[in-house]
Amino acid sequence: MLKRLFACCAALLFCATATTVGAATEETALPSLSAGAACLMDAESGQVLVEKNMDAQLPPASITKIMTTLLAVENSSWDDIVTMSETAVFSVPRDASHIALSPGETLTMEQALMATMLPSANDAANGVAETVGGTIEEFVGMMNDRAAEIGATNTHFVNANGLDDPAHLTTARDMALITREAIQNEDFLRVFSATEYEIPPTNLQPESRAIGAGNKLVFDFTSYYDPDVIGAKSGYTTEAKHTLVSVAQRDGRTLICVVLAEPSNNTMYQDTIALLNYGFSAFSEITITPQELALKVDASEVQLTSTEPVKLLLAGGMDAKDITTRYHVEQGDQYSVTVKVDFSLTEDTGTQYVQLGSTRLEYVLPLASTGASAESATEKQSGSDIMTVVLWSLAIVAGAALALFILLLLYVRLRYDLRRAVRSWKRRNAVKKSLYLSIPGPAVQPVEQIPQKTKTDSGTAGRQPKSKRYQ
Repeated sequence: MLKRLFACCAALLFCATATTVGAATEETALPSLSAGAACLMDAESGQVLVEKNMDAQLPPASITKIMTTLLAVENSSWDDIVTMSETAVFSVPRDASHIALSPGETLTMEQALMATMLPSANDAANGVAETVGGTIEEFVGMMNDRAAEIGATNTHFVNANGLDDPAHLTTARDMALITREAIQNEDFLRVFSATEYEIPPTNLQPESRAIGAGNKLVFDFTSYYDPDVIGAKSGYTTEAKHTLVSVAQRDGRTLICVVLAEPSNNTMYQDTIALLNYGFSAFSEITITPQELALKVDASEVQLTSTEPVKLLLAGGMDAKDITTRYHVEQGDQYSVTVKVDFSLTEDTGTQYVQLGSTRLEYVLPLASTGASAESATEKQSGSDIMTVVLWSLAIVAGAALALFILLLLYVRLRYDLRRAVRSWKRRNAVKKSLYLSIPGPAVQPVEQIPQKTKTDSGTAGRQPKSKRYQ
């Protein structure tokens, strides 16, 4: 009955799940912001809680280094050697942030990344880019590719340090997405959450360098200290003005706050603290199961396979009655279908961003659920049985042929071994016989006969015998 499911989803498109709007039990106003753009995002779900011009493209300044550091920890090791080139050193204006690195000076990747993030050293960021990407240009290409993978589609990087360039742009939403991806990496968090670090003497610098984070949220001796903040990166250029990305945790919830185009250093911190406090205090979590969502779908003859519940954050005491769900058949065939469900507030109460997020319901259709499906299944089964018989027959023939071939090989081998054994036996017998015949017997001396004396005639006595030759 997929046709009915498709028709039901089409009918539910742009229809609310509830006919009444629940009034907020608690009036909560959004904080007033000085930032040109801002985004407050829940790190677990990616739900945007508060926004102001979050998709406007603006220069990011040194919060660019969040992407630089993420790429570096993903594509290098802590002990990799960063050797500073003349380009890496001298392409940074002297009035921009740096730690006075020299051409030919070497650092470990860990030291270079700490210098990149804490005091926002542009020369160190260039060295990291060249080490990881081969050239700064190649590394920038990697930055843009990674941003696209994350979903930061309105971001375009031109350099690895954030110095002003007309084409070097991002958005508050994109920076929140990039940061959300980055904080899932433990190596990134190690750098992002550091507040102080010491770079030991190098091959060209005989003294150590003590460096510290460049924002006031992480130091308890400042008036803007926030104990919930686990890491932050600030930036400033003439074009970008003040920018800040912060991550904070409280009561098991992690929030990401991005502010861009802040007119002053103070307003940057004030807006950030106000947004974080609002996000932690004004929102409560509700959970909606796939089974609850499926109640609005006529899917009696299909099976729901989705199991993950949806968690949404609502401000001002709102609950499920204040949520509109919209259903849309995203893709499907004769055996399965995916239904996308979008969540939004039924009414913009001014307490949060009205788009709450989305989820997907996965359905499968049993083969026996319809006559056509059963017939199709029977045909497939019949075809499968025939194929099975053919394959078994081929296997038997192949097995018999192999067995015959093996027997033939054994016969030939046995015959060869037998003939060889016979020839060997004959040779051994011939040798034995030859040895027997060649052994000489004992020498027999002929017996010398002693001539007997005979009587001779007197007349012939004393005569010499005549030679036989003349007889």
